[in-house]
Amino acid sequence: MSKEKYLANIDRVLQETLSKTSSNLGDKNKIAYSEDLEKKGAFLKIAFDVYRVPEDPYNGLWTLEDHNGQPYLVRASTPQQPDAGNWTAISNQDRDNITLSYKKYPIARFSSDKYGFTSNDIISFKLALLENVNNDEDFVKEVLLEQPEAKRLAVLSQFPELQKVIRG
Repeated sequence: MSKEKYLANIDRVLQETLSKTSSNLGDKNKIAYSEDLEKKGAFLKIAFDVYRVPEDPYNGLWTLEDHNGQPYLVRASTPQQPDAGNWTAISNQDRDNITLSYKKYPIARFSSDKYGFTSNDIISFKLALLENVNNDEDFVKEVLLEQPEAKRLAVLSQFPELQKVIRG
């Protein structure tokens, strides 16, 4: 076996092992299905055999399929993180807060108490935040102006390209 083929095979085995042992749904393409889990809200039925998994970081669709006599939810498409440029929106473990960051520097925190999102629709809220920061300079300006002055000045000195957004 050639070195390249050997390394590719090791990579494939490592990826498969990671997806089986990881608790992160972003690493999984197949989840064992049970009616009890559906009743507990772990899966949301969208149509016939199509589901959404609230914890899925990619907010993708899943289909119910039979594998060796056992039901599984299988990703309907290859997971892809939306390209948000320099902005990221990351939720906390409890899924009740989102931190909006620019180039990995935390800018603002959005809480479910203030903005009314739930753990079931947090992914949609994060995608909406990213859509706004990438397409609406007024939104970015508003987020920056809501920050305490010391933080805003620190952000603007660290990232001078954001100064033009503040000036309008």
